[in-house]
Amino acid sequence: MTKKEKKDQFIIAYIADFNHSDAVLSYSIQMAQMLQKGLILMHICDQRYSSLTPDEAESRLKAIRQQLLDNSRLQLQPSNLTYAALKGDTRQVLTALPQLLNAVTIVAAVVPHARRRSPLSRHAIMHNFADCKTAFLVVQKPLADSAHIKDVAMTVDFKKESKDKFIWSSYFPRFGNCRMHVLHYDYRDQFLHAKWQANMTQLTKLYDDLDISFEQHSIQSKSTFQDINALRFAHANDYDLLIAVTTKEKDGFEFFFGVQELRTIVNREQIPILFLNPREDLYVLCD
Repeated sequence: MTKKEKKDQFIIAYIADFNHSDAVLSYSIQMAQMLQKGLILMHICDQRYSSLTPDEAESRLKAIRQQLLDNSRLQLQPSNLTYAALKGDTRQVLTALPQLLNAVTIVAAVVPHARRRSPLSRHAIMHNFADCKTAFLVVQKPLADSAHIKDVAMTVDFKKESKDKFIWSSYFPRFGNCRMHVLHYDYRDQFLHAKWQANMTQLTKLYDDLDISFEQHSIQSKSTFQDINALRFAHANDYDLLIAVTTKEKDGFEFFFGVQELRTIVNREQIPILFLNPREDLYVLCD
């Protein structure tokens, strides 16, 4: 791995399986170019998931790096693209990446019918990223060659919203010139409406201070989970990405039905989801 200065920040392309790297690479490159950050190609040599030695993994990562640099369409600079083959427990490594490699976002692939013990399964993704201190983008298919992230959605409800969710949503219009869409229910209960309105006021103030805007949409509640309804709305309107917060405090409902992210991470619409874990020390992008 090439030497990295502490001031640098990176998008991590987490290649858990070299047979499923295209989706991770396409979105990692897009995020790195949008946020103007460096890009690290990474594989974790964890005996539960990978039979490769660090040297073998490094050799494969080096070859991928060269292929990307040789692709003139991508216009990647050698100084902004490096690689790292790490050995250890996957969950511990992913948790340490903000400090270890100055990661601001980790991009990972999920495969709908992957074995439960595969690092590409939805259960493995949610387990291994459970303590992640930065945003992680989970993707199912590669970004089309001519496509860019243009429309991004986020739900806002009556619950205590994560400030970091609002901050992260602002990066897309700020740095990527994306259209930001805020999805919500039409709350009839006055108490719930007031709490939702307080969250909207906080979001509006942030966007006004940054001199950016968002579009507001009321969505139908056809499913128990709001983000499932958001995915349906996003698919119907050709949105490119959804921002979501994982479940922190699980009550009896979640234990019985399961958390909503296990139902959204693999979705038939194949919309990528940028997840944020709700925690006080979440690592956000510095600018």
